[in-house]
Amino acid sequence: MKINRLPIMVLVLLIALTACKSSDKANKSMVSLGETNEQNQQALLTYGQFVNMVNSAKEKLVFQTIPMKLTKSTLENPSIIIVNGDMSFGKKNYLSLKNEVKDSTQYFLTYEDAENGYKLTTGWIYTEVNQGDNLIYFKPDVEGNTGDFNSILSFKNVLIHLQLTYTKSSPPSSDDFVRENESTLKDVVHFLETDVSY
Repeated sequence: MKINRLPIMVLVLLIALTACKSSDKANKSMVSLGETNEQNQQALLTYGQFVNMVNSAKEKLVFQTIPMKLTKSTLENPSIIIVNGDMSFGKKNYLSLKNEVKDSTQYFLTYEDAENGYKLTTGWIYTEVNQGDNLIYFKPDVEGNTGDFNSILSFKNVLIHLQLTYTKSSPPSSDDFVRENESTLKDVVHFLETDVSY
């Protein structure tokens, strides 16, 4: 019985070509993943850039709807927060750059509008993970809110926590308070997109 080898050779050739293409795709995918990781690392702000960013916010951040003014800053006298290692998954005993008693990874800027009764505390937190530029958390207007609004923005590897409170005895309507919170968020986003220096 005579075996025709041509179809077998064609089949082997097709399998070999498919394997080569799959290997090329896998290699390209690995290169692409490596480039993405490298780009993310390059996009990380250094600790010095982070401190410059907070200084820039202290000097340039302006609120359009609520005329709040800076009343407190921890930039001049930063506190190093001591934490129980169990609170940080065993990673840190100090909220600082190298787990030492220097280079705080969180700074606070507080703004107030005493006339209208608003107070905004902003926390600027340095991390080593790039979260991109995004709104990560926005406290919804639901029953049981305690009279404050909390939001978290990410800008590269910096998290910005915003807490807006009302200090007068007669609070604004819920709708007005939500609008004011949205307004402060937009002002911070505008600052990060256009005015930040680092």
